[in-house]
Amino acid sequence: MKSNKILKELAPLLSAFLLVFLLFFLPINVSPKFSQKELSEFAADPGNRLNFIGYAEKEQAFANPKLLPILGSSELEHVNPYHPTAFFSHYPSNYTPYLVGMPGTSSLTHSFYLTSIANQMKNRKIVFIISPQWFTQRGLSETAFEQFVSKGEIYAWLAQANPKDSSSQYLARRLLAFKGSTDDALIKSCLVSLSKGKAIGATDKVMVLAADQFWKREDSLFSPLSAERSKLVDGLGQAKKDAALLPNVQNNPLLSELAVDYAQKNQNNNPFQINNKVWNTNLGHRWTKLKDYQKSVSYLQSPEYADFQSLLNVFAKNHDDVQFIIQPVNAKWYNYTGLSISMLEDFSRKITVQLRSQGFNNIVDFTNQYKTPYFIGDTDHFGSLGWLKASLSIQQFMKEKAVYPTYKLDNQTYLSHSWANQK
Repeated sequence: MKSNKILKELAPLLSAFLLVFLLFFLPINVSPKFSQKELSEFAADPGNRLNFIGYAEKEQAFANPKLLPILGSSELEHVNPYHPTAFFSHYPSNYTPYLVGMPGTSSLTHSFYLTSIANQMKNRKIVFIISPQWFTQRGLSETAFEQFVSKGEIYAWLAQANPKDSSSQYLARRLLAFKGSTDDALIKSCLVSLSKGKAIGATDKVMVLAADQFWKREDSLFSPLSAERSKLVDGLGQAKKDAALLPNVQNNPLLSELAVDYAQKNQNNNPFQINNKVWNTNLGHRWTKLKDYQKSVSYLQSPEYADFQSLLNVFAKNHDDVQFIIQPVNAKWYNYTGLSISMLEDFSRKITVQLRSQGFNNIVDFTNQYKTPYFIGDTDHFGSLGWLKASLSIQQFMKEKAVYPTYKLDNQTYLSHSWANQK
């Protein structure tokens, strides 16, 4: 009698556990099927953090080979008529830009983003926008790591990590430096093994595979919340409104004139040609206190160089054809705040050496455009003219036949402390 009573009391709990097991581990599809409209809304909403660290939306989106991943950071949110989302919605193309990145994302966060959907990212054309500002002496912050690298993405990487691969060993050591990964006992145990070049233990591997599946199923259940956010933001609708200012027929010299005209109307209330709204909101009340405040800043010594190398390993493994775009800065502003332009030119040379020496030769380097009026819209993000030139470079890249070279990775050099600290 007593045992029957206990069974009756435990039955609901056991049933719940059984349902959870069936839901998350049996091979049944619980993912919502997103419409083409919803996927287009995701593509135009780079600030969707749930999408960035999740799985379901990007897994479905990049099953479509006509979506062009454009990876970067905060510049992707600075939309005007010449921004890729607006530009390519107006002028016919075979592809739709899919924006990946927001303030705080950089090489390491993008490595895990790409690895989490590795099957969808193989043999693709990809645009990657490099910001010199990532390459600080500290590198990626703990806060940015916790915001933009999910435990699910780490599980997805652990499930395929090769302990004999120097890049995997580096990433394991790198992650051990972040509290956000070491507070999980399973992840920490796996990272310790990989950092020593040892295979993940059999029990840990089974648990990682189970955790990876659980993450994917869990994300599928909650991904409609992410879709609702992108619908409310309506980045695609805003981009199309901006694109209405473009001439019907693409005429590049005319577009350059119009881009300058657009900027002159929106960057005219301060001596640095910074966007009026940015100036009024962020800088106008404090700019006099910022004289020479960046005098000691350098982007030549940073752990970001090794993080960037780990990202290049992902591109090489996926056999991707990548166009790298290097953003310039606003010379008027940085001359005032003391940031060295010659240091930025040295940065350009250093990152270009790292790319070209390993076979990544498609580089659009805008560093020398720092003096070009209206190329930058504020202090260090593309303005109307900058986005136009970037969009035209992307357009040309997409017209060319894909080239999937055999990259010659030199991890011994570019994952080293000596390279990261070489001026």
